[in-house]
Amino acid sequence: MKILLCIFITLFQLHLAFSQRDTTNSINGIWEMNGYGRIIEISDLEVSAYDISKISCLVNSKLSRADINQLGQFNLTHKDSLHLKLGITHYYLHRIKKLPPGQIITDSIQSKNLKLNFDVFWHTLNENYSFFKERKMNWKHIYTEYSNRVDTLTNEQDLYDVFLEITGKLNDEHTTVIPNDAIRKAHEELMDIQEENDGIPHISISELSETIVHKYVENPIKYGKSLSGNGLLNYGVTANNVGYIQVNNMIFFADYKLPDTLTDYDFLFAYLDASNKNPSYQEDEVKGIKYQMDSIMDRFKNTDAIILDLRFNTGGYDVVSLEILNYFIDTKKKVFSKKAKTIDGFTSAQSHYIIPTRKAYKKPVFFLTSPQTSSAPESLVIAAMPYENIKVIGSRTMGITSDVLEKKLPNGWDLFLSNEILVNYKGDCFEGVGVPPDIKIDYARDEDQFIQELSNQLKNGDKAIEKAFALLKNE
Repeated sequence: MKILLCIFITLFQLHLAFSQRDTTNSINGIWEMNGYGRIIEISDLEVSAYDISKISCLVNSKLSRADINQLGQFNLTHKDSLHLKLGITHYYLHRIKKLPPGQIITDSIQSKNLKLNFDVFWHTLNENYSFFKERKMNWKHIYTEYSNRVDTLTNEQDLYDVFLEITGKLNDEHTTVIPNDAIRKAHEELMDIQEENDGIPHISISELSETIVHKYVENPIKYGKSLSGNGLLNYGVTANNVGYIQVNNMIFFADYKLPDTLTDYDFLFAYLDASNKNPSYQEDEVKGIKYQMDSIMDRFKNTDAIILDLRFNTGGYDVVSLEILNYFIDTKKKVFSKKAKTIDGFTSAQSHYIIPTRKAYKKPVFFLTSPQTSSAPESLVIAAMPYENIKVIGSRTMGITSDVLEKKLPNGWDLFLSNEILVNYKGDCFEGVGVPPDIKIDYARDEDQFIQELSNQLKNGDKAIEKAFALLKNE
């Protein structure tokens, strides 16, 4: 589920966003993005996005020109240059004369060829993936190791098993292949059977987070629904006057009036479908979290400190993370920068700054992290590093700090990969190793083990929360 959250939000965050400001024909034509392996073709009637590699040019998506505003904002900076902005990221495109000759794949029989799909998979990562060194992967050796094996495959299920094996070696939860529904569901059912047969009782992460909230806060306020099925945002004041906020995703803050009966994947898919129809979806996420944080800060203005619990947060949008951080800082600072992989190197680094809100909290703040803190909440912790009033308690985060780049394979499957390098204000990258805490607690990196161990420890108190209380008492 964590993998699906990290990757499916990318269908909206990196699925090339446009909104027309200049209605003249000057934006018509074929545009290649600097980095990201993507070409955009704009005509009076249609906008087409293509994924390109050394050996392929594939249609990723098409939409009506009349619906171009659904996909974001762009600005024509020169007759041959486009600037696009989505969320906190800027993209730059240059005009080209035609699509790559000899690389376009449209034949339905050809698109089902197992070896072709493997080759496009390998070349796409070879040209766009940023962390082979950090993940200790010899990518050229992967082709040598698997190419002959793929020649012997007879069905797509076997090809999917190969993709799972390879991406498993990368150990990057932002990098995976999502096949068609039939193959995906067959694999999920197999995983469910294996979990049922392992003989180990499993407490869910939603049950654990709920238990912690009620242990420390009497009558907590709960808002929304997270991907895990518990509250999206749970908060209240502890008996010793500390504000406690538990944020379990950095998405789902826009109100799309979805049925309460939707859960798990059904909830995620319905939410993202609603987002896809909303040209201002990221702005609505920010409005949603801002409304909640304004209310929380009003309630917490007389507390002695605030604990922000990110231990169960499995991702979402960076814009939501930075909006939350605005409430705990008092000065504008550069918080991180990022650049994207290209065939020949990297795009220019983009620096990001945040500005405090008028309701900024000036007292001690403690962030709680775990190995399950992944993606967007990691951006929040990295962005908090320049601020001395914020202390991080827990263990290193998961270490998937890149945005996710979404691609198509010839057979229509989705390929997601990490293609951006994000570094903190000092230039340090935490991909693969996780963001370190200021005060360490040794949480298990395995999810089930982490949940079970933390659940067992609660009878003596939550170590991270109790540590925050002790630090506050000794100040």
